[in-house]
Amino acid sequence: MNTEQRQNYYEILDIGENATAQEIYNAYMKARLTYAHDSKAVLAAFSPEEAAELRQLIEEAYQVLSNSDYRNVYERRVMANFASTELTAEAIKTATDDLFQKAQPPIIENEIEEAPAPVVAVTVTEEVIPAIEATEAPVAAPVMTVTNETPAAITPVSATPVEETAPVKDYEFENLIASKKEWTGDDLKQVREYRRLSFDELTDITKINPWYIAALEKMDPSNLPVEVFVRGYVLQVAKALGLKEKTVADSYMRLFRKKIEN
Repeated sequence: MNTEQRQNYYEILDIGENATAQEIYNAYMKARLTYAHDSKAVLAAFSPEEAAELRQLIEEAYQVLSNSDYRNVYERRVMANFASTELTAEAIKTATDDLFQKAQPPIIENEIEEAPAPVVAVTVTEEVIPAIEATEAPVAAPVMTVTNETPAAITPVSATPVEETAPVKDYEFENLIASKKEWTGDDLKQVREYRRLSFDELTDITKINPWYIAALEKMDPSNLPVEVFVRGYVLQVAKALGLKEKTVADSYMRLFRKKIEN
């Protein structure tokens, strides 16, 4: 192990870059045991300050490599030759948290204004009721028969439930989407939020890692793979959002390449 190579977390744990989660854990436990406070070999080879730094590096390496999101960001930054200050555990955590900060989908009010009830004109007419002539024979009163039968139960009629969050279609926005020729990452974000899809929901549809989706929306080359993969991701996202895939991908990649060149 080399304390000067603070950011080489794979070397710190003495594992390869393709190590599995179990291999990372085993290496971490072995390193902790090797560089424990009471290790005679450590006390003989390192000063107390150097030994403390080694133990701190071991903890940082495990924190980053044992978390799949942190590990992805770390590896992308290593490949992009980021400065050493941008490869520390704290920098990786901050970058990942910023990348995964999920915007809440906008709440669309679905208020329906009730129309006023129509006014019905009622005409009142006076009707002459003819007099009822009395008859000699008295009219017998109706006989009420009481039985012990139990009246039939009345089955309540259940009302059809109303979906409270029924999507509201914005026809103006739909027309804008249909006619749009130039597409940026921010445009994809607006459509995703309009469709009420979170990063996780879009991941379930496209099978693309959510932190890649976040990077696509930010058009952040430092957290995206090579161009051929970026185009493939854009095509999948556009399809999931109900957009014209080729139009979106062609436009997005033109702007993405310009951003890289600048």
